[in-house]
Amino acid sequence: MAADMAHNLSAVIARGGANASSQQLRDCLAEGDKVSAVRYLAARDNARRYEAGITEIFKEYDAIITPATTGVAPKGEATGSPMFCTVWTLTGLPALSLPLLSGEGGMPLGVQLIGERGDDARLLRTANWLVNRFEN
Repeated sequence: MAADMAHNLSAVIARGGANASSQQLRDCLAEGDKVSAVRYLAARDNARRYEAGITEIFKEYDAIITPATTGVAPKGEATGSPMFCTVWTLTGLPALSLPLLSGEGGMPLGVQLIGERGDDARLLRTANWLVNRFEN
């Protein structure tokens, strides 16, 4: 992922100067720039294989449900760990988070739904169904 970002964004960030982006983004892009072409292409091949394996699930199920994060929403500006999103971003599968639950201090606890590539409408219908189940 860092290699994709580095490939797509490094020149844009460089033109904007150090103040155009966060240090975290600049560090991520620098890490991505270190990835060799061979390693990058192998990772892309692996991502396609992962997606092909996951796609089999959608022959029987409308969506995959996972936690969205490792815990409740953090207070402040942080968004929390992307740990449960990484594989869906890697494979290009559509995913969305719904704040259906609550945890410590009444803070939202997200549920993530993942759908089949190219079938965002099905994912949104499934999310709507799930939200309605929790409201009733």
